[in-house]
This record gives sequence, C-alpha cells and structure tokens, in this order.
Amino acid sequence: MSEVTKHKFSWGTGILIGIIVFVVISVSMTVIFMTQDVSLVSDNYYEKSLVYQDEIDKQSRTQSLDDQIKINFDGEVITVLFPPDYLEKSISGEIYFYRPSDSSLDFKLPMLVSEEGIQIIPVERLEKGFWRIKLNWTMDGNGYYNERAITIE
Repeated sequence: MSEVTKHKFSWGTGILIGIIVFVVISVSMTVIFMTQDVSLVSDNYYEKSLVYQDEIDKQSRTQSLDDQIKINFDGEVITVLFPPDYLEKSISGEIYFYRPSDSSLDFKLPMLVSEEGIQIIPVERLEKGFWRIKLNWTMDGNGYYNERAITIE
C-alpha cells in the first residue's frame, strides 16, 4: 500500500495569509475611497452659514404673508404665480435652480413678473433628476424666500 501524505498548513502560514488578505483589502479600499468625488454641496459654505439668520428671517416673513406665491410644475413648465394684490407693489428678485447632485448645473434667472402675475419657465434645458427651485425676492423693501423641490423625468 502506498502512503498518502497530507499537506497541513501550520498556524504561522495561516497568520501570514490573514495578514496578506488584510493588507490587500486595506490598500484596495484606500484606492477606491481616494478616487471618489468629495465635492462639497456648496463651494462657499462658510459664507452661506454667516447669512443663514437672514434666510431664516426671510422665511418667517414669507410664512406670515396672507397670500403666498405658488410654484407649480406640470412636467413641462414651471409656473410662478403671484397673488393679484402683489402686482401693484414693487417686486424684484431671482429664481435659483439648485441641483444637489451636480453644482455645475446650477443657474439663476431674474424674476420677471408679467402683468397677470405669472412667470413661466420651460424645463427643456434642465437635466432630468432632482432640483430645488429657490425664489429670493423683495417686495416693498422687505426680503422673502420660497422654495420648492421638483423631479424632472
């Protein structure tokens, strides 16, 4: 009869294999994490945090208005509707389109209110996905702020 020899790993070999596997995983994860985009949501987040109280004041002033500006989205156009009693007042401002996933797509439009109190914005130039529409506007010298989230499909 022939004798079959079994090859056994010693405990030292097992430890060495464990260390090698740990190092390979660590190096792989380091390479993966170092190649990820870690851009901030906003480039100038510090400056924005300094004026945050002003934004809070604008939002509370907006909520205290009797009539609210409405931002509607029907899939093709965004319609900003101003209440009729605002039309006699001095209104100016801007509409900021904010894309959280890609700041290079962000842009601003001037607020242009028609005689009927409507501003229509076609969405054909907007990329599909999640957007925040931010209205930063003044009426009779007071600042106001409205926001609406939409998803373009």
